[in-house]
Amino acid sequence: MKCPRCAGLMTRDDCLDLDDRGGEGRFVAWHCLICGEILDPLILQHRRSPPERQVDRARLPLKVRHLLKVR
Repeated sequence: MKCPRCAGLMTRDDCLDLDDRGGEGRFVAWHCLICGEILDPLILQHRRSPPERQVDRARLPLKVRHLLKVR
């Protein structure tokens, strides 16, 4: 497998999730020998889904912040 970042060689790593929050104790990750990129199922899932819109972090004028009660 080629690295999507640098096109270097990626090796397969069998990993163990010590936290085990996902319900699966073991998973496969890919590690690039050149740039260090790591890809696992969770990273790939997050990269496929668009980020959630964060309206509350926008810099709004004070008049609007007061109306929306944004701190």
